[in-house]
Amino acid sequence: MSAANFEDIRPYKRDALAAMLLIMDSLNIFVSNVDRFNLSYLQSDNLPLSSNRNFDSNKPVLRHFYKSKANFYQVNEPNFNLFVNPVLYLMAAESDSDEKILYTNTRALELHGDIDGKLGFYAFISENQMRVAQHENEYRKTWGVYPGAHLTKTFKGDGIDFFQARGYITFSPIKPIGIQFGQDRNFIGNGLRSLLLSDFATDYLFLKINTKVWRFNYMNLFMRLTDRYGSLIAADRSRPYPAKYVALHYLSFNVLKNLNIGIYESVTFHDNNGTGRGFDVNYLNPIIFYRSIEHQLGDPDKMMVGLNLGYTPFRNIKLYGQFMLSEFRINDLRARNGHHANKYGYQAGFKYVDVLGLSNLDFQMEYNRVRPYSYAHYDISKDYSVNSYTHYNQPLAHPLGANFSEWIIKLDAQPLPRLTAGLMLIQAHYGADSSGSNWGGNIFLSYRDYERELGNSVGQGVGTNLLIAELWFSYQLRHNLFIDLEGRYRKLDSQLPERNSNNLFLGTSLRLNLGRKGWSF
Repeated sequence: MSAANFEDIRPYKRDALAAMLLIMDSLNIFVSNVDRFNLSYLQSDNLPLSSNRNFDSNKPVLRHFYKSKANFYQVNEPNFNLFVNPVLYLMAAESDSDEKILYTNTRALELHGDIDGKLGFYAFISENQMRVAQHENEYRKTWGVYPGAHLTKTFKGDGIDFFQARGYITFSPIKPIGIQFGQDRNFIGNGLRSLLLSDFATDYLFLKINTKVWRFNYMNLFMRLTDRYGSLIAADRSRPYPAKYVALHYLSFNVLKNLNIGIYESVTFHDNNGTGRGFDVNYLNPIIFYRSIEHQLGDPDKMMVGLNLGYTPFRNIKLYGQFMLSEFRINDLRARNGHHANKYGYQAGFKYVDVLGLSNLDFQMEYNRVRPYSYAHYDISKDYSVNSYTHYNQPLAHPLGANFSEWIIKLDAQPLPRLTAGLMLIQAHYGADSSGSNWGGNIFLSYRDYERELGNSVGQGVGTNLLIAELWFSYQLRHNLFIDLEGRYRKLDSQLPERNSNNLFLGTSLRLNLGRKGWSF
């Protein structure tokens, strides 16, 4: 794969995907029937950058619809491209923890295109009604939100209803620089999880400036976030909710054709309790190392640094990992005394494509571990921290927050061109809080309110074991129209027996132009 491709920043750009497919096709990687089907699928899904006329439909509907098999409606003019698609997700399931049928009813519209090949645009607008599993309902009751959503309303007594709109525009003032502005999510890393920036939380307003030169890819990301935790615990429910911000630098370097190293830093800051600070223009500095700027401002904000690694020793094997550091005290690290201020986490992962030479059988294993109080911060209020690495009561990194260790195993298979199957196992151990305590797992709380200064370790507090198992089969009826069969099992064992739970879930779904949604927490 070309050194110009950077796989550690998601979502991927369409032009980068087109370039990658062209390289892979020229290397004659797609040899089996399944491989050739996947190549055709990806190319037809990536118009107009895939210009092969074979992707035109032989039988358009009413002359104007599905002129290509991937798009409901399209406009292709010399200076304007537009692709419009309906989105549907209908799911019904039975659960042994719920007497009523669980369901998801999502209807949406997705569109993308470009003007004169210079200004790109994307939009996704959806309306959703759901009756969700017990642990998802408990999350909403605890945090006042549903993961991946903003405001949710109660629907028919025991369901939820929410509207979602996200989108952005992109343009390049010069070829090496890409600018993106809008409302969406971002992801940094090579794994199933990210300890630096994940897509677990809901979307947010952002400005991204991406500069790609030689073997370097340098990303400036500025995010406008929302603090909901204060409104959740306080009697004052005033609107609008307080704003906070993240300024982020990420420098990715392809050291070798098979070795990538990424350096990450971010600063989280807010309005300083109504002083009118707003977005601090000092953090518009495009040069890496915010710590110098934060020192000049009096150290009021939350700093994080990190490292991302990706190494491909063989064509079908990839090793990857991350390291996140929020704060440390070197003398206490050397003494190994468990000081509460040593806040860091790490990830180690392994991907094996075409296991034992079996085409389209892929294996992935990942380990994540984060110390107590990581991602949390202090504030004037001892009750909670606005500057925690969160958005709208949802973590910006790992769903479990902090104070956990986790193993993930994932197996993907595609025995036939239109048939895929998967298995995922998640086993986590984490420390929860009892009433009024703060053992470091709740990253919204101020870390000034710790339980003890020394002797802190991963899993302290109310010991909890979490097991999630998922098995699914998907069949593609036509382009981007899938029917799914899936089974899920979730078991929670806590030192407090009243928190224990078991949930078996069996369901089927019909999806159009939307990915499958599983359980991740």
